[in-house]
Amino acid sequence: MSYLEKELQNLFDQKAISNACIRVGRYDKVLLEYMKSTNLEIDEYTLFDMASVSKIFSVTQLALIALDRKMLAPDDKVCKFYDCDEELEIRHLLTHTWGIGHKNLCQENNTYENIGEYIVSIPKDFPIGSRVKYSCPGFILLGKILEKVFGDRLDVLFQKYVAAPLGITRTMYCPDVKRYTIVNANNTEEERGIVNDYNCKFLGGIAGNAGLFSCVADLDVFAHTLLRCGEGLYSKETFLMAAQNYTPEMTESRGLGFVYVDSKYIRTGNLFPEGSIGHGGHTGQLLYVDYKSGLYAIILTDVTKYNENFKEVKYVLQGISNAIKKDISAC
Repeated sequence: MSYLEKELQNLFDQKAISNACIRVGRYDKVLLEYMKSTNLEIDEYTLFDMASVSKIFSVTQLALIALDRKMLAPDDKVCKFYDCDEELEIRHLLTHTWGIGHKNLCQENNTYENIGEYIVSIPKDFPIGSRVKYSCPGFILLGKILEKVFGDRLDVLFQKYVAAPLGITRTMYCPDVKRYTIVNANNTEEERGIVNDYNCKFLGGIAGNAGLFSCVADLDVFAHTLLRCGEGLYSKETFLMAAQNYTPEMTESRGLGFVYVDSKYIRTGNLFPEGSIGHGGHTGQLLYVDYKSGLYAIILTDVTKYNENFKEVKYVLQGISNAIKKDISAC
């Protein structure tokens, strides 16, 4: 039994997860693959709630397309789109340095249409650009800005500018539970196919911070797009601009939209070297690539169905990543 199989069997035995789909490869060679469920027939097309992996698959890709086409620039002022601080720039939203961390946006008068105005009215937690603080509101705001730039709703934009060019067909917001096999990241069967993130759920399941459901097959295509430096979506120059570390002296390292792996980042364990990019998701998802060596990893689970504690989710992903590292090092 491989290290990965042992790690996952322990998680299944402990009832920490009931579904897992994993694929690890280097360029076009699959090194490891594992798919198991205690309650479903799953395969590479089974949908999982991607949580914050949505940030790099949807909004970040749309932002990079806009940057590549000169429709937007990293130093563009957010006040071009909303009445807010004049020093706030697009790059601050992409790097989580815009001054506001996590917030509950589920207020009575907030709607999908006016949520951008509400977000820019929230008082700052710290000066703009002074530190990294992970911010779902910042990406929701960025999603609303991209809707203004492209002139359509976020789910439509994703399908037109990301999914269609890449030829992926199973990744979407608000999937039809009757049409697709969907792993439930929520506590009740009635919530299968409904996004776990409460801010995104409040906004109807479509938002810049979460909401995508995807599968190993589509994520494999996306991972290879990143390994080819954005080929098919935008130029290599734009990709390399985004894949830099823009917060080297801060507590977390961030590219433009991407997490930038460094010695402080624990979720991928010791699987990826510094300079790799990707993102994790609260529901137990992970997608990372090292575009220099061709290594990529896709980890999909349903850990939040049993444990909503974010630290526990990170430790589950770290343990799986370290097991993968042992297996591929032994090859």
